[in-house]
Amino acid sequence: MLPRGRDEARFALALSILVCQLGYSGQALAAAPTAGPAMIDAGPFAITPTLGLETKYSDNIYLQEEDTTESWIYIARPAVNAMLQDRSNIYQFDYVGEAGWYNEDSQNDRNDYFDNTFSADAYILPTERWIATAYISWAMLHEDRGTGLTEGEIGNFISEPVRYDQTDAGGSVEYGSGIGRLELRTAYMSRDYQNFRQFTRSRDLEETSVGSTFFYPIAPKTDLLLDYNYSDFHYPNTIEELPPLDSKENTLQAGLEWEITPNLISTAQAGYTDKSFEDPSRRDWDGITWMLELWMQPRPQDTIVINGTRAPEETSLQGDFILRETLTTTWTHSWSDRVSTSLAGTISRESYEQSVNDRKDWVYNTTVRADYEFRRWCNTYFSYAYDDKDSNADNLSYTANTFMIGVDLSL
Repeated sequence: MLPRGRDEARFALALSILVCQLGYSGQALAAAPTAGPAMIDAGPFAITPTLGLETKYSDNIYLQEEDTTESWIYIARPAVNAMLQDRSNIYQFDYVGEAGWYNEDSQNDRNDYFDNTFSADAYILPTERWIATAYISWAMLHEDRGTGLTEGEIGNFISEPVRYDQTDAGGSVEYGSGIGRLELRTAYMSRDYQNFRQFTRSRDLEETSVGSTFFYPIAPKTDLLLDYNYSDFHYPNTIEELPPLDSKENTLQAGLEWEITPNLISTAQAGYTDKSFEDPSRRDWDGITWMLELWMQPRPQDTIVINGTRAPEETSLQGDFILRETLTTTWTHSWSDRVSTSLAGTISRESYEQSVNDRKDWVYNTTVRADYEFRRWCNTYFSYAYDDKDSNADNLSYTANTFMIGVDLSL
């Protein structure tokens, strides 16, 4: 089992060094590409190790409204990708790690973490009309103190981040003909919390979903789509005094997927979602939901991406569920082959349905980032993020400023 205690720092450092050694000890290094990481030829596999190092400063690590705590944070992100290509079929195996060390630590109060994700996926093209995909992953993750199950003042009264293990698996099959394209998909997720079990065990979650989308061409590079999705949410460890949160969701949406030009690609769909709880003491919900993805490139050096959603999500602590509406815009500008900047903004409205105080949050985020590609294998960046939550619930509003400087290394 991978370490999650005090030895995680040494283990993560050793793993980062191993990733670097893997890159520089290979005798079969592939020819260096003109852009992006280089790969190691290892028989049928192409292996790509990378390493990210980041230092950041936050003036509110616990996301508190008052009596905030500041800290420097040091992060290492080792990663390895192994890809196998057989004709048109692609198989990938990935490891992604992230270790964080906080300057604000004490003997009985710590924030350090070590996340690990192992995954595999496959893209299979048996014929020109069929496409199949499959994926599976297992992850050891955490929630920063002051977020998720420990938002608000709870983050001040626990001694370490909440940890959980998560398993994801799923796949899809797509068939295309002159009439259109049909995609069938399925997914499964299991989340098990690992510490503070006296209050986290009731939030263990299993989610199973199946869905289908039919794409019908109505013009060149424009499809009308009809999408259906069914999800089942099961909480295996309920609290006897409270009604269970188990529920089922059915969503039916219609929309368009179009490519007006190679520089303007979009998907927009809207429809109706019905969420039904198994326990009659919890109130069912139905309403309009929608999704928007817009990618445009008005000039070769500028890229603008707009994403928006309105959909129900599982709650963390309060209410029966969260009705979240989110809009995110990102503008990236390339000043030269080596220098680029990005500006991103997000606004969210979160309604905690059937919460005691009818909780509603407005969440804002603004991020500015500048990248400089010192070499093909070395990208440096500086970033600033401003976060603001305005909640009508007590002790949940906050502001936070975060400064980051980092480097991404590859072969």
